[in-house]
Amino acid sequence: GANSLYENVCTPVSPSEAKPGDLIFFKHTYEAAGEKCSHVGIYVGDGMMIHCGDPIKYSSVNTSYWQEHFFSYGRINQ
Repeated sequence: GANSLYENVCTPVSPSEAKPGDLIFFKHTYEAAGEKCSHVGIYVGDGMMIHCGDPIKYSSVNTSYWQEHFFSYGRINQ
């Protein structure tokens, strides 16, 4: 899940360094006992991500909901 991707596959990057293709992680979007993050999207640039919501869709990362739950950006290790 999201936590495993964050801990095992990514290097954290600051929001100012995020670029399209980086992952964006969120916390407390649902109960995930003992995990740092519970949801992940793919940052596509210009404050937008694509993620598996209901349905899969593009969403602004700047909404109050996503800002409240923001955890980190991560760049997939090469």
